[in-house]
Amino acid sequence: MNKQNPLDPPDYAPEDLREVEAAREFDRAPLREVAAGAYEQMFAAAAEEGIDLWVTTAYRDFAFQQALYEQRLSEDGAAAADRVSARPGHSEHQTGLAVDVADLEDRTCYLRACFGESAQGQWLAERSSEFGFLIRYPEGAEGITGFEYEPWHLRYVGRETAEDVTARGVTLEEYWGQPPAPNYDQPYQPNPQE
Repeated sequence: MNKQNPLDPPDYAPEDLREVEAAREFDRAPLREVAAGAYEQMFAAAAEEGIDLWVTTAYRDFAFQQALYEQRLSEDGAAAADRVSARPGHSEHQTGLAVDVADLEDRTCYLRACFGESAQGQWLAERSSEFGFLIRYPEGAEGITGFEYEPWHLRYVGRETAEDVTARGVTLEEYWGQPPAPNYDQPYQPNPQE
């Protein structure tokens, strides 16, 4: 999933979603079964080390992502929106394999780059790959991933892949031999399905 590789169909919805049994900000935080189980193991391991993690959002359907993107578009314009928010049909959250994590006790760095400097952000950078997750949009990789640094955005890829990507210090695009995807090919169309 990136700006050059949308979901097909654009309104794809996984069939094996379930709620994550872990601390979360909102009532719902569904992930695909394999990612939910891995997140719960990671959450428990972090808690054992005194690290509190909270899920902010996990799966987002096409309509929810469209609303988020269009809000950002109206507030900040297309160029800014495209750096920080995926268009509907292009969001990793829509796969059910992505989760945003935060520190709800200190909201200073809530969904901000400085989260990477927090105890939670540092723990995730060091340990999330053991549970099959990686920081999908690493610092300094916007020209490849198309998104600003997001130390809170984790993507489940399985332990072996996550550990290898992390050890090599590359993006998922580089690891899978995909070309950089810094931009979308077309201007945003509010209703691409019509």
